[in-house]
Amino acid sequence: MLLLGLLTAGCLLVLLPFGAAILWAAILAFATWPVFVAVRERLRLGRTGGAVVMVVGAALVLLAPLTFLVASFADDATRLVAAIRAAFANGLPGPPSWIAGLPLIGEALATEWTRVAADAGELPALVAPYGQVLARWGVNFGLTLAQGVLDLAIALFVAFFLWRHGEAFASRLEGALVRLAGARGERLLGVTAQTVRNVVYGVLGTAIVQGVIVVIGLAIAGIPNLLLLGFLATLAAPIPLLGPALVWVPAAAWLSVTEQWTGVAAIVVAGVIASLADNVVRPVLIARGGGEIPIAIILLGVIGGLIAFGFLGLFLGPTLLALGFTLLKEWTQPVDAPLPR
Repeated sequence: MLLLGLLTAGCLLVLLPFGAAILWAAILAFATWPVFVAVRERLRLGRTGGAVVMVVGAALVLLAPLTFLVASFADDATRLVAAIRAAFANGLPGPPSWIAGLPLIGEALATEWTRVAADAGELPALVAPYGQVLARWGVNFGLTLAQGVLDLAIALFVAFFLWRHGEAFASRLEGALVRLAGARGERLLGVTAQTVRNVVYGVLGTAIVQGVIVVIGLAIAGIPNLLLLGFLATLAAPIPLLGPALVWVPAAAWLSVTEQWTGVAAIVVAGVIASLADNVVRPVLIARGGGEIPIAIILLGVIGGLIAFGFLGLFLGPTLLALGFTLLKEWTQPVDAPLPR
């Protein structure tokens, strides 16, 4: 027993650096298993051929955009720094006419804005303390993206074997659950499948839709660096209440300073549509997994997943917490309760 315990601990230590990738591979394979079966049947492929098609498809949808973003991140950051330096060199423009009309704070804000704009050295003095913080954040963000590419590549490598040998894994998992939980084991496996699939579709699918909608609005408004901003909007989408607004609201505010109202309108309309997509699509998909997941679960999953697992944790965290929450509810229900649809 001691040797077995040491062996188990050693295996866990070896696999620990790949923990996030392995978990994401398991969730990805589990959630897309119906797609894998459909691909095999329609293309008349074996297990290996179907797994290859799934890996290629997942790489094109998930890995390729992230890799391209990492490759172009340095250029985007360089252009951003150049734009900030040019803004400092030209000085802050005067306040737009609508600032003074804001209730309560309008006049004070316009007066302070005018004072800063009149002094060429005032704006750099105000922003200078945050320069190193922003630079450090940019470096960390770039490293996080690069780590995300590596983790996602490892996850797809592991997912290949999970797709290829999925029936065997599922059979052993079902047998283990039946031994541990008796008659409830098979039921828990069904609940797990529904929850994982619908939460993944609800979180990841809705985030991609929202990111695309926001990018369309930014493109119409003429905002540069669309790939980076669209990626940030997709990452922010799982955050409850705020979501892509963390991206499109600052963009609309920047255009409003120069009174480019057509661009502001395009961004706001796209942002509202993205919010509606979140309020309609995600609850429907998640609710199919056996009841709506509380917003606190999603929020804690996003933040905790990002801290614990890095980039993949943005989607891995909510999925794990939602699964734990659903299984806890299921465990406290009677054995003969109907399965959620």
